[in-house]
Amino acid sequence: MKSLQNTILVVVVAFITTQLPVFSRMLSSCDPKRRDKITLSLFFGTFSAMGTLMGFPLLGSLVSCKIVGVVAGGLLGGPVVGLGAGIIGSIPRYFLGGFTTSASIVANLLIGCFAGWVNTVYGLKRINLKIALLTALGSEIILKTMILTLSRPFEAAWALEKKIALPTSIANSLGLLLFFYIVKGVFNQQERLQAESAQNAMLVIKHTAGLLRHGLNEESALKVAETIHAHTSAAAVAVTDRVNILAFVGEGSDHHLAGHPFMTASTKYVLDHRTPVVSNDRSTIGCSHESCTLSAVADMPLLVEKEILGSIKIFKSGQDMVTPYEAELIQGIAEFLSLQLLQLKLDELETLRSHAEYNALKAQINPHFLYNTLGTIRSLVHRDPDVARKLIKDLSDLMRRSLNSTEENCQLADELETVRKYIRIEKARFGERVRMTEQIPASMLSEAVPVFSLQPLVENAVKHGLSTRSSGGTVRISAWSTDEARYLRVEDNGVGIPEEQLQLLLTGEPCESYRGTGIGLNNVNQRVRRMYGDRFGLTVSSCEGVGTTVTVCLPLMVKGG
Repeated sequence: MKSLQNTILVVVVAFITTQLPVFSRMLSSCDPKRRDKITLSLFFGTFSAMGTLMGFPLLGSLVSCKIVGVVAGGLLGGPVVGLGAGIIGSIPRYFLGGFTTSASIVANLLIGCFAGWVNTVYGLKRINLKIALLTALGSEIILKTMILTLSRPFEAAWALEKKIALPTSIANSLGLLLFFYIVKGVFNQQERLQAESAQNAMLVIKHTAGLLRHGLNEESALKVAETIHAHTSAAAVAVTDRVNILAFVGEGSDHHLAGHPFMTASTKYVLDHRTPVVSNDRSTIGCSHESCTLSAVADMPLLVEKEILGSIKIFKSGQDMVTPYEAELIQGIAEFLSLQLLQLKLDELETLRSHAEYNALKAQINPHFLYNTLGTIRSLVHRDPDVARKLIKDLSDLMRRSLNSTEENCQLADELETVRKYIRIEKARFGERVRMTEQIPASMLSEAVPVFSLQPLVENAVKHGLSTRSSGGTVRISAWSTDEARYLRVEDNGVGIPEEQLQLLLTGEPCESYRGTGIGLNNVNQRVRRMYGDRFGLTVSSCEGVGTTVTVCLPLMVKGG
């Protein structure tokens, strides 16, 4: 009958233990707070005391299962809880008396410390049934040793232990095993919940991917909050910037309003200290609204390169608590969203850099072209004023187009007209030594090409290929399309480029004896690659005494405007 009562006691206590909020925190690797340790000490101390009161007298002593509560408390809560349970459990034993009283009390305290030490060494998650059994047997050894050492007369203690040593050791060990079997079943359930939480995290990450691609605002924040709320057990989810609530979904949305300043003290702390807040203490939330039911919070900062942009948080209500794995979940989501905001910032910086580099490259053409053209006009002002005036008109048109253009692209027809104006200027200087032919399909004239994609190539052909030959030469411009790309080509039958210089052309490096060669080519190549990617750009082939060919590869494109 006593054995049945003890078994029922163990089962009931084990069930109650699994329902304690502090138990959930311990199973989730959260260190008990001082208040939790007091609660556990009282609980397991009461368990031990009940084991004592349910014992039965034998040979002037008391046989009971009191050490089960002490061992369970130490294994679950550590040395402080084990010692506290030992002290509380010893109170009724003191008043019941008997020649083993002192030994039992000392044993209770030592067993509590011993079981707590096992918790410290292994940690709660690593304590399995084998370790629990060994701890129970070790505790029985401590109890028997204290009784034989401290109890008087020794003969009475020896007679008692000969009679009860084996059955009590078996009963108490089995009792503790039963307790831990029930507790571990709940622990395994918690691990399954953690696995589900990880799956929920993946779902949230999947559904929030790209939501912040346009930045953190009320619209994107609401989508994030709704997604998290739908895939977690949170009573409420909120997203804030540095001042206001951007979105609030769930309990408390009647007074936590989007567009209004945030009300919670936890968010103020997060924003001020750039550190997460996880608390199951209602006072930490700090909501001043009387009817607010929110009682626990996990509040995480949204950080982009050490700059805090806001926070994201989940709330629990009533007796529910934020478990550590839920806190890890929301922290992971916050870090993922922070990465999205960082990517947005990097994309914006890359866009600004690309525009700045493009404008710098385009501006590089103007002084280069202007310098050469003004030299030509200067030589004609006194010799042929009418031609000079026409050239000034051509130059004015070219520069106006260049300086006033805010577009990266133009129609191929417009680019060809720029080339023709340039050739007219150069023909005024070199006469028939400079000739140009065109082979351009009419269907391609309206297609979009980068601004100043041909003129620098023609200029290089004239300046470095034809002008140095006494007989001059011809520049041939052609264009065609394939199923994969479009091509523009500028060929000349000039002096060509030495092999050792050819490799330097598209790098922008100065070429000895060809100093200045490649500036225009490198310029066009960089702009094309920046606009369309590394698959596109320039290729150059040349043979000394034969000529040079430069081909521009562009993507297929709709008609230009």
